[in-house]
Amino acid sequence: MMGPVRNGGALKLLSGGLLAGLCGVLVHWVHVHWHQVPVGGGLVVVGLPGAFALTGFLELLTGHPFLSLASKWDDLAGWQRGLLGTLVAALAFGVALCALVLFG
Repeated sequence: MMGPVRNGGALKLLSGGLLAGLCGVLVHWVHVHWHQVPVGGGLVVVGLPGAFALTGFLELLTGHPFLSLASKWDDLAGWQRGLLGTLVAALAFGVALCALVLFG
């Protein structure tokens, strides 16, 4: 059974992801149907709920509240932070590269 932090994280992930998806569809619809309306700010409209969903993902993954993760990170040894930081950066680069190949 999941704890309250993980349940809250799952709820944030689902609600934020759903809202980001709906905002993305809305921005796309406006872009397609109303050519005169600039949608350059559409990334912000989609990005805010997406960021909320990512905080929920971190809470679900780690089991700790988002605001306490910085102190947990600081408690790690230097070599652990370096290794995990490099791993996270490489993973983010790989995901971005895959997204560019699939949707580019």
